[in-house]
Amino acid sequence: MLKTSTLFSANLTNLKLICQRQKHPFHILDASPYPFLVSFFLLALLIPTTLYMHALELPFGLPRADLIHISFFGLYLTAMSWFISIIKESSQGYHTSKVQHGLRMGMVLFILSEVMLFFAFF
Repeated sequence: MLKTSTLFSANLTNLKLICQRQKHPFHILDASPYPFLVSFFLLALLIPTTLYMHALELPFGLPRADLIHISFFGLYLTAMSWFISIIKESSQGYHTSKVQHGLRMGMVLFILSEVMLFFAFF
């Protein structure tokens, strides 16, 4: 079994190799299926919910509640998979200090925009 210090030094070695190969501090993402899956499950959640609000039935006989639950569960699994993928990237050394700063600033700006939206209504 490997010691923690060995794993830590192996991760630092990988980070050094990645930084030497890239020549820049940014993380370039590979193609990801997660945005497509999230949009698919949101659409699959929207259709039966809209039909439910208008008291209409689905054309192929599946109960609306079942499709709503399946879509919500698929959306939940996709979101969890996406979050796990982000955590793996950060633990593998892809999130340099510049990338971490960008993620923090993005979250701060998102929260600030939500606060401004709240103040616009009240």
